[in-house]
Amino acid sequence: FAGVMASATEAVASGMDTQAKGAAIVVYNPLNVAREDVVEAAVGFPGETPKAVRVILPDGKEVPAQLSGGKVLFVAKAPSAGYAVYDVETAEAPATGSTLQVTQSSLENARYRVAIDQNGDIAGIFDKAVKRELLLTPARLEIKTDKPVQWPAWNMDWEDQSRAPRAFVGGPAQIRIVENGPARVAVEVSRETEGSKFVETIRLSAGDAGNRVEIGNVIDWNTKESHLKAVFPLTATNPVATYNWDIGAIERGTDNPKKFEVPSHQWVDLTDRSGAYGATVLTDCKNGSDKPDDNTLRLTLIRTPGTRGSYDDQGTQDLGHHEFVYGLAGHVGDWRKGQTDWQAYRLNQPLIAFEASKHAGALGKTYSLLSVSQSRVRVLALKKAEQSDEAIVRLVELDGKPASGVEIAFAVPITAAREVNGAEEAVGAATVTNGKLVTSFTAFQPRTFAVKLGGAPAKVAAVHSQPVKLSYDLAAASNDDTRPASGFSSDGRALPAEMLPSELAFGGVRFNLAPAKTGTPNAVVAKGQTIPLPAGKFNRVYVLAASADGDQKATFRVGEKAVDATIQDWGGFIGQWDDRIWQSKEVPIPPRAGAPAGTPRTRTDPYGEMTGLKPGFIKRAEVAWFASHRHTADGANEPYAYSYLFAYPLDVPAGATTLTLPDNEKIRILAISVAEVGATAKPVQPLYDTLERNSAVR
Repeated sequence: FAGVMASATEAVASGMDTQAKGAAIVVYNPLNVAREDVVEAAVGFPGETPKAVRVILPDGKEVPAQLSGGKVLFVAKAPSAGYAVYDVETAEAPATGSTLQVTQSSLENARYRVAIDQNGDIAGIFDKAVKRELLLTPARLEIKTDKPVQWPAWNMDWEDQSRAPRAFVGGPAQIRIVENGPARVAVEVSRETEGSKFVETIRLSAGDAGNRVEIGNVIDWNTKESHLKAVFPLTATNPVATYNWDIGAIERGTDNPKKFEVPSHQWVDLTDRSGAYGATVLTDCKNGSDKPDDNTLRLTLIRTPGTRGSYDDQGTQDLGHHEFVYGLAGHVGDWRKGQTDWQAYRLNQPLIAFEASKHAGALGKTYSLLSVSQSRVRVLALKKAEQSDEAIVRLVELDGKPASGVEIAFAVPITAAREVNGAEEAVGAATVTNGKLVTSFTAFQPRTFAVKLGGAPAKVAAVHSQPVKLSYDLAAASNDDTRPASGFSSDGRALPAEMLPSELAFGGVRFNLAPAKTGTPNAVVAKGQTIPLPAGKFNRVYVLAASADGDQKATFRVGEKAVDATIQDWGGFIGQWDDRIWQSKEVPIPPRAGAPAGTPRTRTDPYGEMTGLKPGFIKRAEVAWFASHRHTADGANEPYAYSYLFAYPLDVPAGATTLTLPDNEKIRILAISVAEVGATAKPVQPLYDTLERNSAVR
């Protein structure tokens, strides 16, 4: 999915005006509201890292910007579901006149004044818009004993829930300022409690991004028979809170023995019973919470339950490293009036930055794919239709109230539209007026439409590619229920021929694959061969390959230029979070009722004792093809033994006419194409978790 986003952004950016004095940074907004938020970008500056930066808006104005941890932070505006181009230039000194303030015990922006006490807790959040303190007492992290009677992985017991906390995460706290600039300020709080380490980073931003307080968490958790909660004692009081379910919201009361730990998606809100104000807890991945009284919300962060001697393996769940973010946003009136639900969506879907090559473009400095006339309607999905050339747009009403006269506009006029269901089956007609889709919604109603779009406002150059002729020498695939003649790997396992296409597209580059069937060569074993490249105007060569035996370091030569790459294994996992390491042990089997006494029986429990954690990993090569299984040497399907082919792009120097393969017979190449790639746009921030971890140890 990251590859799809990068490829699509590169296509759009190629039609935009990315001319800049410094680095051209294209900012993408995945939400259907125009917004202002902080962008974090690892910009590639020539030479040494500059002393400071200036960031220029598309209209020529300068925005708050700073350097932090080797990244450029700046406050960016981007249109609904669209793009904006920024000019990032080096500067001799940081900008002056920041509206943000920070000390080790306080942070302040135009919206909030946040106080931090000597324990490292957030002691107060004064909301200047509401003109009220949002916290009744400090927001704290509490550890509660959690030892359910049965089903420990699933159940929480009311007895544990209603008991006072076993401990609070507390001092001595190490507090330091980690960001201090015109775009964002941040204070880091490091603490240890009950064998676990906690690092919280409290952040306030400039501009509209400053309408929420963010708390980043890095936790190395080693506390058993317990769970960790973030506790928000609020000045707002109400016997009922509102919980987001993404499509809809539900109101629930204060905890009771039959209903306490409850689910939600990206936010939970407590509006004062007067309706005058309230606060919304924002979360990026924590979906369980409870409400112990009329003014407190508690967000469940980590859980390692006791097991009472059964299901012992569940007693070590969640041990290890955790990184996540949550936040708080105040509002005048209720959450609908304050639209703090959008603050949660913004927390979950940050602005994404790409560094683009510089060129003129008919699409200008800003470009919006679509817009919705009412901000209380949210776009859930925008995609190409599965079986037509239409675009699919799925929307939902946010307030739980009927909405009429809602207009959905695309960058080009809509020529026709129809309503479909979630499976893209026809439901009925839809209304198009003046090139816009016009519709209505009942309360919390999701609706999906298939639309046909008119002519494009600008035509961008497509990637031009051409396959390279290969001499295949290995039958790497086999048909179902046939013995492979050789196979992809040395043990005879093979790619499933029924799933290999004859043509494969990757980022606009097309690969031609040899016919895949038992006994027919369709792969090249890398033995240092030199392959002629087609004549023509090509600046990149793409290699479709995988290793038959673990990840392999390899060196290609494009002309005279050596290019190193890691050719990844054709199977296994390409990503894996931390994995527990187990040692088996013998455990007794309870005697059957009425059975005579005898020698005690035992069984081997493979998850008898956790002995450590195997760190997670992410492999970085881009997946060009995937299969759910492979074939064994006997010709049988081996389900859930995944197969992959990866795409490796190599730049072609001017004048290069050959590609020399690595001399490594574990590497199999199924196709090679050359391509002319014009404008480029590469992400300058992670599009998915890289597992390049922050450390909770200072």
